[in-house]
Amino acid sequence: MVFSALTLSGHQWVSAETTPSNANPNRLLSEQSPYLQQHAYNPVDWFPWGDEAFEKAKAEEKVVLLSIGYSTCHWCHVMNRESFSNPEIAAYLNEHFVCIKVDREERPDVDGVYMNFVQQLTGSGGWPLNVWLTPDRKPFFGGTYFPPDRSRGTQGATFPELLTRIQDMWRTDQASVIERSEQMVKALNDFASQSTSDTNGEIEIGFVSAAIESFQNAFIEYTGAFGAGPNFPSAANLSFLLKASVVKEISDIQREEAKQMALASLNAIMTGGIQDHIGGGFHRYTVDGEWKLPHYEKMLYDQATLIKAFVDAWKSTRDDKYREVIINTCEYLLRDMRHAKGAFFSAEDAESYESSDAQVKREGAFYVWSTEELNAALNDDHLASIAHSYYTLSENGNAPSGPFNTAEVEGYNTLRIEKSIADLASEFQLSEPEIETKLDLIKTTLFNARAERPRPHLDDKIITSWNGLAISALSQAAQTLGKPKYARVATEAAHFIKSNLFNAENGQLIRLYRNAPSTVEAFSDDYAYLIEGLVDLYEATADPQWLEWANTLQKTQIALFYDKKNGGFFGFKASEDIVFNQSKDGFDGAIPSANSTSVKNLARLGQFFDKADYSDKAKQSISSFLPSIAEAPIRMPALLDAALYVIKKPIQIVVAESQDSTTMKTIAGEVLLPNRLLLHADAGASQEFLGRHLPFIQSAQAIQGRPTAYVCENFVCQLPARSPEALKEQLANLVR
Repeated sequence: MVFSALTLSGHQWVSAETTPSNANPNRLLSEQSPYLQQHAYNPVDWFPWGDEAFEKAKAEEKVVLLSIGYSTCHWCHVMNRESFSNPEIAAYLNEHFVCIKVDREERPDVDGVYMNFVQQLTGSGGWPLNVWLTPDRKPFFGGTYFPPDRSRGTQGATFPELLTRIQDMWRTDQASVIERSEQMVKALNDFASQSTSDTNGEIEIGFVSAAIESFQNAFIEYTGAFGAGPNFPSAANLSFLLKASVVKEISDIQREEAKQMALASLNAIMTGGIQDHIGGGFHRYTVDGEWKLPHYEKMLYDQATLIKAFVDAWKSTRDDKYREVIINTCEYLLRDMRHAKGAFFSAEDAESYESSDAQVKREGAFYVWSTEELNAALNDDHLASIAHSYYTLSENGNAPSGPFNTAEVEGYNTLRIEKSIADLASEFQLSEPEIETKLDLIKTTLFNARAERPRPHLDDKIITSWNGLAISALSQAAQTLGKPKYARVATEAAHFIKSNLFNAENGQLIRLYRNAPSTVEAFSDDYAYLIEGLVDLYEATADPQWLEWANTLQKTQIALFYDKKNGGFFGFKASEDIVFNQSKDGFDGAIPSANSTSVKNLARLGQFFDKADYSDKAKQSISSFLPSIAEAPIRMPALLDAALYVIKKPIQIVVAESQDSTTMKTIAGEVLLPNRLLLHADAGASQEFLGRHLPFIQSAQAIQGRPTAYVCENFVCQLPARSPEALKEQLANLVR
């Protein structure tokens, strides 16, 4: 369903490229969101989302401009500088419109419904998101970035032209605008109300095979990407393919294809410009199709989901290059993205000042190098030669050819790797260990030199859902790599959320924290990702308090968001605050959908607590998305991953060993199995807690005092594995 665009006509204004000095801040200065605060000194008379703005619009019969973004959004910064800081444009906005600013990360419900409208209207979306509404919150036109003039070669209307056209249309034909907005809202609500549940259908392994085939059709072997670009990591796709590669019900050929596609993509990501090779972590995406030139912002959710994908890759291959990426990314989170009390911040900006006395920020300034800068930092011709060769530097800059190689990137290099250690050793006639030693020195030296540069802006919001993703990632890294430090850090993050963003009286979460808890209630994704993180944290630590809290949150999520009629979870509660109906999204984007994660949570907790109701809801939720899975399985890989807990017999690995022993736990954590649980029979708190719900675990014990494991399928167990070798063999047989 795509709406036809409005026909608009008007004049052009001159843009202001610099933010004017404004001694009188607007009302956004008192808001909690750093994004809203970035607009506090605009000459635009901004309102935050709320009744005050819409009451003013009704009283004055004005159109509402709703502008949505986030504090590390590059094009949001550009539009801020070009248009919202322009006194003439601001004056026109203030005279003819009521202007509202929304942080998409603070109010994903508002962002989601109006983004859906713009996507249906224009066929695409993104941020900044600019939508024009009637005073009763109903949209009639929208888009993303609009330039202030034609200096960028734009073919469409400029922002000032749109404003004058919309105002003229509202002034001369208000009734038609209102009628159009009502028709659009009704059409979207009718569409959202259509039941997609397939009560007669059943999820089966064939859907997994169909998804693999869809990925094969989209895969570009040369680039390791699933399309021509821009390239987003889409870690959920890669984790799904790796897990599908060990599903023995799928043909050996297809399993191998799934594995090779995932590894090729991860290899391209880890060597490309999208990875920060000096400081660790990953940028949000690359503007080209070969992973070379990134958009430099770093998001917490990308770090978390990519850690998990590389964990799966390490389990699949035991290749230490993946282990190194996992550790480097985890260390980046601990060093640069962590609150003093343990939780994690949201993002780092793409742009920053090139020097302490610079007046204008530049995208990538913190990360890129001219050859002169790198040579000066290393102060050693031989090391510089190695660095130039390894990181693909060029005196003119190393942006890929084509539309990306503009004057803005000329002379600047984004570090990427196109040679192996063996190639480099041969080129410089050194041994591989010698090359590795020199590369370590190069990285350390460049890291220290880069630390002297002004850092990008840090969005220091602590978002519940994204912290859940980080807790999950760190817990999996701890369990798989034998790194208890990461489990301790994940534990501290969980304690922070429980202490600051959880109401024990009603069992409900709060969306975010910045200096203090927000007044915004949590959404379905906050529950989904945090529950997943807590279950993973239990498996990494054997501490049953995290399972118990996960169960409490699961009950709350069901009460607040579950669609009792058709299954699945709504993204937000029904509210007069939003004119659109509740909606359920099963499609994965940069992160797995909340419904995908919720299905997995229900399936796992259903086993931990022996709750048939949870298991039934997992199945019902999958059924609610069956038509979408059948139509486009490539868009729902995380749901198919979760469905493996339903399609296949669930696997329980019961480890009977003390907290001090890690022999069996380590082996259990190293094996890639898509549908397994780890249960700790530790003769302590975990075993006592689980025993209340799973009587069979009460008898699980370390035989003759030695670590013992029990591998079970749907709670039917094999003979006890009394040695590491026996456990490895039993687990290997599950995927052969």
